[in-house]
Amino acid sequence: MIRLWRLLWPLRARLSRGLAVGAVFPDFTLRDPGGKAHRLSDTEAGLTALWFTNFCEDCRSRIPLLRELEGRARVLAVSILPADDPLALAQAPRCGFPVLLDPEDVVGRRLGLAHPPGTCPIHNFFVVDSAGRILLKHHLSAFSPEKFRAAWRALAEGRTT
Repeated sequence: MIRLWRLLWPLRARLSRGLAVGAVFPDFTLRDPGGKAHRLSDTEAGLTALWFTNFCEDCRSRIPLLRELEGRARVLAVSILPADDPLALAQAPRCGFPVLLDPEDVVGRRLGLAHPPGTCPIHNFFVVDSAGRILLKHHLSAFSPEKFRAAWRALAEGRTT
């Protein structure tokens, strides 16, 4: 079954691109490993960076880049790992920002983020404003640090990318 998923993934990704930049990201509530509930809309003002991750080695290498946003945006990681996978629990303290657990990939499925089981969605990084409007949609690992910082500067200046 997984092999078939991998073969059809590029086709599914083209047909189901999920929400576009400018659309409103659906509100959701997920819990962190300590049981605290975090709601997307629980922000007074500013930007929220949302990162859907399976904490693979490449994903883990991007944590320092996301930590650069500290003080400029709220960062939330959404773990799509199975509930019994200890990797999310091990990575949560390293992140320095909340890691929310979504082992059933409920939020990703609502967004139409197609991906094979155990992998990150093609678009796994979103920046939303306080109204929930999507300002940026990308795959975090496809951003070089320079491009990530340039995109962030553009958003801070009020330009969408």
